[in-house]
Amino acid sequence: MAFIRAVLYYLLVALALCLTGIPFMFIVGGIFGKWQYSTKICVVFFRYMFKIFGIKVVVEGKENIPDHKQFVIVANHQSFLDINVIWPSIAITAFVAKADLWKIPVFSWVLNHIGCIPVHKNPRKNVGMGELLKDRLARDFTISVFPEGHRSADGHLLPFQNGIFKMAKENALPLLPVTLVDTGKRLSKTKWALTPGVTKVIIHPLQTPESFADKTAMQLRDEIHDMIESALPYKQAEASVSKEA
Repeated sequence: MAFIRAVLYYLLVALALCLTGIPFMFIVGGIFGKWQYSTKICVVFFRYMFKIFGIKVVVEGKENIPDHKQFVIVANHQSFLDINVIWPSIAITAFVAKADLWKIPVFSWVLNHIGCIPVHKNPRKNVGMGELLKDRLARDFTISVFPEGHRSADGHLLPFQNGIFKMAKENALPLLPVTLVDTGKRLSKTKWALTPGVTKVIIHPLQTPESFADKTAMQLRDEIHDMIESALPYKQAEASVSKEA
């Protein structure tokens, strides 16, 4: 049954993109020129999808979401669900993703127009990405970045890559750390399976350029890594054992 639910989930997302998403994008972006709002339909769509598939999303720390849209969400990465969950829980968002996704017909057009930014395996091709991110924020795009580089298979947080933290220092980018809990249990990376249940979105305080002005990019990386990890179940269990001891 979990396999069937996963197949249906991916199929409905693909159908909705083609039948509703792209026409909506064309109207909002192509006709009215508001590409930064062209994925607003995803907020409603995924709320209904989660109800249909028995996924309950609990959001903590909503008060930490800035009123403006000019920030970069930095989150852990466990599942295809991650962006799906961020849209209705935090903000309409574009994202930084591996360049291979731009090889997919139609999808590449979508990615380009909703403000997404490709990351190339060749570092030379990524030169200027910080300025590109800053430009996106100036145009009211919110961007999501997963600094682990790929999805965690077991929910444990992987080491963070340096890129976004160097770019934040060099281009004064505000960072919003977010912990996604159990998205991998709901929609697995390692197998085709969707399991109903609860997933949490924990929003930490915004890290402004002023707040990390005196820190190195590596210090910023490690602090945000630890902040995000502190809200993951295994880390909280470790903390609980330490207190009892």
